[in-house]
Amino acid sequence: MSNCGLNWNREFDCKLCPRLAASRTLIVFPTPCPPGGLLAIGEAPGVEEDEIGEGFVGQAGRTLDTLLVRHGLERNRDYGVANIVRCRPDGNRKPDKTEIANCLLWLSAFLLRTRPRVLLLVGSTAAEVFLGPGPLHWQIERSRNSPVLLAKDAHPILQPAIRRLHGAVDGIFAIPMPHTSGMAWNRRVSNGKVWREIGEEQVELAVECLEFSHAT
Repeated sequence: MSNCGLNWNREFDCKLCPRLAASRTLIVFPTPCPPGGLLAIGEAPGVEEDEIGEGFVGQAGRTLDTLLVRHGLERNRDYGVANIVRCRPDGNRKPDKTEIANCLLWLSAFLLRTRPRVLLLVGSTAAEVFLGPGPLHWQIERSRNSPVLLAKDAHPILQPAIRRLHGAVDGIFAIPMPHTSGMAWNRRVSNGKVWREIGEEQVELAVECLEFSHAT
């Protein structure tokens, strides 16, 4: 995988994105899952994550923890967390394409180091980066029929890492789910179904994929 001129020694003081470097309090680094485990990936840190330096620690993160604990999975033991972008965008805006591309260099290296078997993609940004463009509800329906991650669907920067991972762990599963903030506040989709119910179903699918991977 080309490093595109990236200085890998600067990971802990990254300034590839000047606007993000200026707005952040702390870089929020991923917490690794065990090899062959589950990694939950969100869009970017929020206010609490930015202050503490740890991902998924706010209301949305607690919602995710609760869902996974129901299935016997504990953070830092059975699953880890990461974000597409490691720095909080100012005003909680959506990260732009350049910021996403810059940070995917770090995420690619992290995936190769930790070798997760199941990716739980939290929200539309994470789903689009790994599964390609399309409405989240469509990505969710597609995952129920075919949860295996295909390198060709992912962002070009991630494709080399995904191909290497497929060879190392005999396949990776990618399960998109609604953002946990929408689940925490009991929001509904256009057809009236509660996002929480959809999220619970997708978490269950991710756990099933994890159990299947451990059995093979």
